Amino acid sequence: MALPLAYAKMFPVHRFTSVGTDKLYPFAILGGEALSVQWVFIYIERIDTFEDFQYLRTAWDALYHADPEAQFFLSWKWLTGPLESYPEEWMVLVARSAEGTALGLLPLRLKTLWSKSRQKLRNELHFAGRLFWADYGGILCHPDHEELVLGTCAAYLKQMHWSHIFLKGFRTSARRFELFMKPFMDERLLVESLTSVINDGETDNLLCPYIDLPDTFAAYLAQLSSNTRQKISRFLRKLESSSEYRITTTDVTTHSRDVQILTMLWSNMWGEQKGADTQRLAAKYGKIIQRGLEDELAHLLVLWHREKPIGVLASFVDWEYSRLLFFVSGRDENFRDLPVGLVLRAWNIRWTIEHGLRTYDFLRGNEPYKYSLGAADVRVQYPAIRTKSGTNLNDKLDPGCITEALSLADDFVRRGRQQRAITACQQILATIPEHQAAMRLLRSLEFLPQSPAAKQPRLPFARE
Repeated sequence: MALPLAYAKMFPVHRFTSVGTDKLYPFAILGGEALSVQWVFIYIERIDTFEDFQYLRTAWDALYHADPEAQFFLSWKWLTGPLESYPEEWMVLVARSAEGTALGLLPLRLKTLWSKSRQKLRNELHFAGRLFWADYGGILCHPDHEELVLGTCAAYLKQMHWSHIFLKGFRTSARRFELFMKPFMDERLLVESLTSVINDGETDNLLCPYIDLPDTFAAYLAQLSSNTRQKISRFLRKLESSSEYRITTTDVTTHSRDVQILTMLWSNMWGEQKGADTQRLAAKYGKIIQRGLEDELAHLLVLWHREKPIGVLASFVDWEYSRLLFFVSGRDENFRDLPVGLVLRAWNIRWTIEHGLRTYDFLRGNEPYKYSLGAADVRVQYPAIRTKSGTNLNDKLDPGCITEALSLADDFVRRGRQQRAITACQQILATIPEHQAAMRLLRSLEFLPQSPAAKQPRLPFARE
């Protein structure tokens, strides 16, 4: 009778890298008719340069294909955009066998913030896809090594330096979620499940509607209520029979124009609600979709009335897992002759079916219109792990944040926050002794007078 997988005591073996110390964790596997021990080694390699990420492509793609829980926002192609766009703000934890085979991949964003309550810098970890507002995050994992990979990744994280881990949009099975979260049951830590509710409590942003698509658009329409089916059919006929309306699909010659249309219509639609943040948020959407078009991952539709754009809809296409993921849209809300949003969504669903894709994913948010189009729900998780002390675990800064920490120290000096700058420099030196720039700045601060300054916080946007 075969015995279940069991862990042996972990004996860390150090491997030194440019950013810190990796540990090699041996595990015992018990199995067979008689008790025997086979040592299976797995270690974590941390990478944080785009060059090293590029070298991972073959291994990453192989694991993406092998993992039945893989999803678009964990693909190498998609992550290329945010990781290249935001250097020094991320890391990837690679779980490898002793032979060097990649068995797990955890891409993370690294943030450095000043704690007002603790009066020192601290670090946060998020899913790296959040750099490009990915709705889902997770861990790529070889299905034959789930317990080993997930347990080791969590154990490695507990050796790192952070005060908070926020895993918004964690899309994974209940089994994997439990395996990953269990090691964080630690007396130094607090673990909680957060909510994500927007639009004055009307929208649950952890519910993710999707449609399993049939083989034909006619079969899809037959699944809808008679009222919705008739509306879609009537307005598509009006669109296709009129010389005043047309829908164009973005190609390489219209990338820039259509991204500008997206940011313009989105800004006009949301400007009153988003206020001073509108242009920044619109520009970020434009950046994300522009990169998606350049990488041949995005699908962008523009609805025109004569020569005026009145609606735009952008999605990502996951050909590997046969899924279209709706990401952002904008429309002219003053245009009344056609239900712009409904027409674009119906056209997009028809395109998805005609191109052989099996799922139309609305991503996060349970807005009612999604269910009128035949959607069902899946719920994602939002765990938060934080230290009880409110300061970094293991009492140092993450080595990957030193450039950002020094930049924050310089900013404190410019704003007259000398004591904060001194503390930041001391934290840098506690992490990397003899850091020359921190030592120079600290010496100069000993002769500067201190003066208070204030900075108003910025309210976050729902996708951030």
